[in-house]
This record gives sequence, structure tokens and C-alpha cells, in this order.
Amino acid sequence: MKVFDVVDQGHGPAVLFSHGTLLDRTMYTEQTAALADRYRTIAYTSRAGTSEYATDYDLDSLVSDCLEVAARAGIDRFVLVGMSVGGFMAIELALKHPERLAGLVLMDTMADAYTSEEKARFADVFRPMKSEAPISASFAQTFVPIIFGPQAIANRPDLVDSWVRKWRTRPSRSVWGEYNSWIGKHERLSRLPEIEIPTLIVHGEDDNGIDIAAAERMHARIPGSAFARIPGAGHLVTEEGPDAVTTALTTFLDALPRW
Repeated sequence: MKVFDVVDQGHGPAVLFSHGTLLDRTMYTEQTAALADRYRTIAYTSRAGTSEYATDYDLDSLVSDCLEVAARAGIDRFVLVGMSVGGFMAIELALKHPERLAGLVLMDTMADAYTSEEKARFADVFRPMKSEAPISASFAQTFVPIIFGPQAIANRPDLVDSWVRKWRTRPSRSVWGEYNSWIGKHERLSRLPEIEIPTLIVHGEDDNGIDIAAAERMHARIPGSAFARIPGAGHLVTEEGPDAVTTALTTFLDALPRW
């Protein structure tokens, strides 16, 4: 049986939360707490943050994992919130199992495939991670300006340092597995018009990991989608702009037909 790290709280229609690379379920703590008075919020840590980190997996595997989390919780339909690689997975799930979703929230993610140049650049960065050694300080520092926006780096060193400390406790191979799950992702922009599920796109305006232009491309292709730009926030939008994200999420959820 797969091991999942899940926090299930609140009562009402279910909302599942899937995080991004180098992160975990705690990135949604403020949102799940705010919503739990009228929604059942289920945030889970994906394989990379559990004892399953060394298994081979891809985005289809992560789709299966998400559906297994829902099955264990006894949930048929739910709103899926996916950030970064969680968003890559959420797009796949929306295309393959639309009947399972009452709504879709895509945070700081993209539907583009990675270019050859991006793949080469990432390969150089991630190649040393095929090791059980803890994540190095140099690797962690490389990702600080990717995960965090300039305002967080300048004004919230406590937030940055707390995540860097967490990264340094993880085995390098856990990040290698995450990287391999998404680097070969397929282009899905051309299929986004197929998504008829109510969709909210949320993106930090200062995201250096995935440029906000990627969100604009998704918004232009998903019929009727809503778009929330979060000023001053980088890739870790839920913690860099928590109030704005929570407001956008609450407004979106409250407008949906009950599921």
C-alpha cells in the first residue's frame, strides 16, 4: 500500500490540494484552515516527500495517486487545486477523468511542454541529485530565487529559511524523482479547450519558476476560466500572497454548484 501524508479537515464538499516540486502539503496550511468551516479540505504530500520517493513515477502515476487519496477518503467528486507539478498532474486528470472534478484550480503552473533548451538547463542542475545524500546547500540556494519572489527574499527571510532547512533534510534522490516525473511532460495547450470544468487560474506576478505568461496562455484557452494575478508573489504563491490566494479560492468555490 502506498504511503500518503494527508491532512483531512473540515466538512462539506471536498477540495483536494496537490503541491509543487520541493514543497509539501504545508504550503496550503493557510488556505485549508480558512476553508475548513464549510469545505472538506484534503492536502497531501506527494511521493517525493514520503518513503515512496525512490519509486519510478510520472504524471500518470501522480494522477493515480491523487485518485487513490480521494478513494481512501471516500470521495467521488471534488475540486482539485494543483500548484506547479501539482498543476501538471491536475491538467492530466481533468483531461482523462473530467467526471471526477467539480472544479479545477491551476496555481503557478503551465500547459506548455519544456523546450530543448530548458531540458538541457534542468539536466545540468538535477544531474547531481541521483544520490541518497541530503540536498546540498548549493542546490537549495539555486532554487531560492526560483521558488520565492524578490519581495519574499528581501522581506521574509523567515519563510525562505524555513523551507531551505526543510530541503536540507531531504534525500537528493527525492528531488531527482520529482524532476523526472515532469521534465518530459507533453504539451497540453492545444487540448485545454476540451476542459469544460469550471476553472480558476492563480499566478504570482513575480514567479521566476513559471512565468505568468504561461498562465495567460492557459486562461486564453480554457473556456470561461477565471484568472487571479497575485501581486508581489513568486512561485510559492500560497505563502507569499496568502490572503489574496485565499480570497480568490473562496470566491471561486462559493460560486460553484454544490457537489
